[in-house]
Amino acid sequence: MWIGLALVMGLVAACGGSAATGSLQASGTPAGGTQSGTTQPSTGATGAAGTPTSGAPKTLDACSLITADEAAAALGKAVDPGTVPVPGARSCLFSSSVLSTDGVEISLIGLNTFDPNKKSIPGLTITPISGVGDAAYTISLGAGSLVLNVRKGQTTFSTSVLLKSASDSDLLAAEKTLALLILGRI
Repeated sequence: MWIGLALVMGLVAACGGSAATGSLQASGTPAGGTQSGTTQPSTGATGAAGTPTSGAPKTLDACSLITADEAAAALGKAVDPGTVPVPGARSCLFSSSVLSTDGVEISLIGLNTFDPNKKSIPGLTITPISGVGDAAYTISLGAGSLVLNVRKGQTTFSTSVLLKSASDSDLLAAEKTLALLILGRI
């Protein structure tokens, strides 16, 4: 189930723009020799208001951006320590149990896929969010599935709280709380 979720998250990130920068080699290192977990700079990139983005991209490990206790607080139940779903993935999953679909996912996304001005398409609703980072937006897949994408300088990430019983507003509140924690650490 988590591998399927990781594939869906990749699809969601890909819907934000062009193909991700730096494909992964078999070793888990992006082509070009950059370590996994880095965001790639974009020449001439501009923010949501058309202003140039600032700040160098950060080398990050998704599992170090929040703690298991913080993930548990967002989910409302205990979680396992964060794990990378597949080798070389730039995401971390905190799950409530092996057989549960409830959990928290933190993903590092490419700056070139971050687009808060992207129009919604059938099956995906994109909504700009204010007050989080330099720019932020949600992608709703419907049925209580919401992803919050955030940019700070040239570093971009997503937070997703996966809890079937929660409303979109509850999911967004938990994802914003996690995003603010992460923003304070990058």
